[in-house]
Amino acid sequence: MSYTYQYKVLRDVFSMEKPYVKIPDSSTSIHNLDFTSTFHMPEQNETGYSSFSSVDTQIQENWNFSYPVFTPHDKKNDRAIILLHGLNERDWTKYLTWADYLAQHTQRTIILFPLAFHMNRGKKEWSDRRSMTDLANNRKSAYEKVARLSFVNAALSNRISEDPMRFYRAGLQSAHDLLQLLYQIKKGEHPLLEKKSHINFMGYSIGAFLTQIMFMANPGNILKNSKAVLFCGGTTFNHMSGTSKLIMDNLAYENLNSFYLKQFEKAKLSVSGNFFSKRLGPVVRSFKAMIPIPTFNPLKDKTFTQIAKKISAIGLLKDEVIPAREIKETLQTKRGKIKFQFKLIDFPYHYTHENPFPTFTNEQGLIVDKSFENTFSTIAGALK
Repeated sequence: MSYTYQYKVLRDVFSMEKPYVKIPDSSTSIHNLDFTSTFHMPEQNETGYSSFSSVDTQIQENWNFSYPVFTPHDKKNDRAIILLHGLNERDWTKYLTWADYLAQHTQRTIILFPLAFHMNRGKKEWSDRRSMTDLANNRKSAYEKVARLSFVNAALSNRISEDPMRFYRAGLQSAHDLLQLLYQIKKGEHPLLEKKSHINFMGYSIGAFLTQIMFMANPGNILKNSKAVLFCGGTTFNHMSGTSKLIMDNLAYENLNSFYLKQFEKAKLSVSGNFFSKRLGPVVRSFKAMIPIPTFNPLKDKTFTQIAKKISAIGLLKDEVIPAREIKETLQTKRGKIKFQFKLIDFPYHYTHENPFPTFTNEQGLIVDKSFENTFSTIAGALK
């Protein structure tokens, strides 16, 4: 079935409100599984940089949520792919066709795992057009030079402007929750996967950034046998451009960029708490290396060499958020040799970072179908 056709089918049948969804005319099914994050951050230290604000701790959706899992057949699998999404995403629709294709062509179970405060882990009002239009209007009134502001990015723009450390804390919780999920699978406690199942990753955009960090850190050696594909990602933080009507406005991004490139290095950070939290030290160091903080460059160079054969990256020529040339530069050695397998793609239609595979009702739909097939056959081949 074509991408365009399957996109519409999955959009219409998918629901997070049902525990189980059978995809029409397919052996693939979707299960929505419950998850409770056990993440714990230390109390706020003298810098004010550690703990969640009371506002964030009270967002129950972030701590107790469900996540979709695509199963290629009815029996338990012993192979899976964890698919991580982009920044400021509130809806799984874009990823349903991606997950369905990977399930069919790799015969792996595909886990769509939401990052902290994203997708269904955020407050419902962050996706409400009326509420967010009011917030955007208030932000326009408060900041004369704001640009690329929309009701879609108003919540994230406002939250990042209030506290840029939210980016770090949410990333750290996401890393923790992934570890929690991986150990659940390893111990045979996952309802759809066998004990010690083999897990690969596909990371898109900021999900690719987190995937890279996780593979660099490899907490407890849990990713020793795993592979990953980075799609529209693979660069360091300083080479991203997050100003977009679908991500965040210019003032929020300038604030975020300035904070992590100029102030974050001075922050006194610590991780403590449960078993998983105590394994996040390497994740914090890898995050610093991927900003990059200069003193952590040797760590980046060393770990890139160690994981070079485990990771491949795909960049899009006209991507303005995470430019392909910046991905290539990040993955290069000082002598210009690319450490990771890297593929540059350009599609013969108008696309963006946020929407690489738009749907059309005219003949362009056939071109998108072919481009999707070519791209995801490459991804599936790398993750089988």
